[in-house]
Amino acid sequence: MTNNVTISDFLGNDLIGFVLSDASVTAIPISIFAGQPATSIRTETLALVHDEEHPGTPIILGVVRWIRRLEPYLRPRVKVGVEEYPDAIDRIEKLTYTNVYVIPIAEIATQDNRIAGISWNVTYVPFPGSKVYRVRRGDLLTSLIASSLTGMQSPLVVGTHKYSGDVEVPLDSRYIQYHIGIFGATGMGKSRLAKVLIDEIVQKTEFSVIIFDHTGMDYTVFYPDTTITSLEVDLGPSGIADFFMETLRLSDYYSTYLECFSIELKKCMEGQEEKPEPVNIESYRKGLSQVHRDAHIGQSATKLREFIQKYKKELKSTVDTEGRSKLLNDIHANMTELLKRVASKLGARPETVENLAWRMSYFIKPEDLEIMLLRRERPIGALFDLARDAKRQGKPLVIDLSFEYTLEMKKAIVGDIIDYGWKWIYRENFLSGKHRYVPINTVIVIDEAQNYAWGGDYCEGQVEKIAREGRKWGYGLIVLSQRLAGSVDPDIRANLNTVFFSRLSQTTDLKEIREFADIAGIDESDLAQLMPREFYVAGLMSPLRKPIAIRVREVK
Repeated sequence: MTNNVTISDFLGNDLIGFVLSDASVTAIPISIFAGQPATSIRTETLALVHDEEHPGTPIILGVVRWIRRLEPYLRPRVKVGVEEYPDAIDRIEKLTYTNVYVIPIAEIATQDNRIAGISWNVTYVPFPGSKVYRVRRGDLLTSLIASSLTGMQSPLVVGTHKYSGDVEVPLDSRYIQYHIGIFGATGMGKSRLAKVLIDEIVQKTEFSVIIFDHTGMDYTVFYPDTTITSLEVDLGPSGIADFFMETLRLSDYYSTYLECFSIELKKCMEGQEEKPEPVNIESYRKGLSQVHRDAHIGQSATKLREFIQKYKKELKSTVDTEGRSKLLNDIHANMTELLKRVASKLGARPETVENLAWRMSYFIKPEDLEIMLLRRERPIGALFDLARDAKRQGKPLVIDLSFEYTLEMKKAIVGDIIDYGWKWIYRENFLSGKHRYVPINTVIVIDEAQNYAWGGDYCEGQVEKIAREGRKWGYGLIVLSQRLAGSVDPDIRANLNTVFFSRLSQTTDLKEIREFADIAGIDESDLAQLMPREFYVAGLMSPLRKPIAIRVREVK
């Protein structure tokens, strides 16, 4: 913003009111002129307060809130004598007036009758009688705000001010890795806001983006060329264990059996050969029966591995559905046998072993196993390379989770991918021997975050680790949810340093936002006025540092 803009050009000619007594740096009471100013004023209107009687003082930029219609005679809680005579209300001479508060958000410095700059630290209190203007030169204000974002790349723009369509609200890209939360009721446009924000990130910054699309309907339609299904992602043993735990309807009592079984099954699916371990003195102490059980597990795993590899070959070379069906039956039988022998080795009672076998036969049909056998098993590390390739096209990488059989499998994939990011950071910064700082510069986007950022399990722990430690390494997080309490862990939301919020599913969630973001002056009545695609933005990415209402640009 150059300093060749005069104060009069900046203020325009839309005078709407004047300052009353009792102004402060947090709220300025204003009386609005009657007529068009009073009828057109709205909550969140941008206003400029100019103290003309004291030249050289800054112009205050603020937003209008707490509009009150007043009349000296028709006061609330006072009987005025017209209640019994309805027709008399038309004959009363009403002296109506409108008072509002302007919440200061910035000081605009002036020098020699010109605009000199902007500061987000408001310290000047205007005198009573100072004039108040509605912002009409949005282009000048946008330029002025953008000029304050020094030391960064292009600012991110997701929309304009709610009532001033020509005032863009640029977001500071330096705080992407400080994490972002997007909250609002169903239908308010959370995913559309995220889409616009993601496009700005991949096109204007050095960050690549990985989106986890929980339903497969919110982001895949926008980025079909850079979307892969989760069936192309390597499913680790924890995901396999969760599949069986959920499908077999087992309690946590069985978790150890299923986890160890899944490790063995993973080896079989990958075609890993079992390496016989030498029998040492410890094996003799356990007794020959233990050694025999180990041998039985190895034999069962070998058979299962052979059947799985044969099935994969049959799948590529023939359309013989009957032959593949027989192989699936053999795989199912050998998988059941492997589960029984692993449980026996871990000391399960005979009735427990039989219970597992019975549940395998009843709850899991042979064809159900294809959800694991047909996975492409792309290495997780390749996903970060794919995200970087997608960024070169100006797009994110979308992982469609809708094909997964259970929520637990989805959570396992999300947790494993986040965990790989930390392994990459550790390898590049501490194991490379180059003693350099290498940020990962990746943003993880988690929609329907209540499924992944709550519960104290493995996946939630990985999300929390990004929230607590990711900003140092350029490992950013964007979470979207309808709710906060009971949906996003307190330790995660406490580290969300930029928040977009719209009309909320529960009014109590506004209190939750107040716990970790400065949203002074916003209450439930303000949220009730928001329409779809309208959000308040507050936090580090907002240059205003105070909550301000924006209308997100339309996504087609």
